[in-house]
Amino acid sequence: MKYPSALIASAMAAVLLIPGIANASFVLDTGAPTGTGAPLSLNSSQFVAGEFAATAGDTIVDLSAYLTQGVGEPGDTFTFDIYSNTGFTSRANSRPAAVYSANGTFTANGWNTTAVNWTPTATGDYWLALQVGSPLNTRGLDAPLESSATSGTAPALGFAYAGTNGQYTVSSAFPIGLEVSDTAPVPLPASFFLLLSGVGAAFGVGLRRRGPPLAG
Repeated sequence: MKYPSALIASAMAAVLLIPGIANASFVLDTGAPTGTGAPLSLNSSQFVAGEFAATAGDTIVDLSAYLTQGVGEPGDTFTFDIYSNTGFTSRANSRPAAVYSANGTFTANGWNTTAVNWTPTATGDYWLALQVGSPLNTRGLDAPLESSATSGTAPALGFAYAGTNGQYTVSSAFPIGLEVSDTAPVPLPASFFLLLSGVGAAFGVGLRRRGPPLAG
């Protein structure tokens, strides 16, 4: 019997059955808005934001906003800006720069998602802000309101709104649809290392049973 080949095949099959080393989850998920009343407007003079907690070392992979067309149109752009909680509500000209930014594009009513790759260097609270740099980017998109400021599977820690002066005011009166997805490292189970030990031992036994190679 060709023990090495059989054992290698078994080991490869076992590795394929091992759970992934990362687990995707939401660190912010307010759910699809179901509130009534007029939505907030996202344009060059009106911004909105939601607060969430992130852990150093986790990788943020998706940013999503629930938007409807309003007076804008498909193809209008905005930015997903992530700010540290420190100084976020300062005046626009003294607010610390965003720690991460990504372009967002409105495609259709509903969730508009941008794939990103950002790993926080510090554990703490952050703000995901939807901002528009110029009326040439978008004339205005609508951000429907949530029925509650604490809705969703991972509710926002808070919401904020910035008017024409660009300074954010924290208020639960502006709950909007936001999602932040991350992948957190997952430790390999102890059974994985036992499996490796077993494969190694079986491989050694197989080699001993084969005996020394025949002299040519």
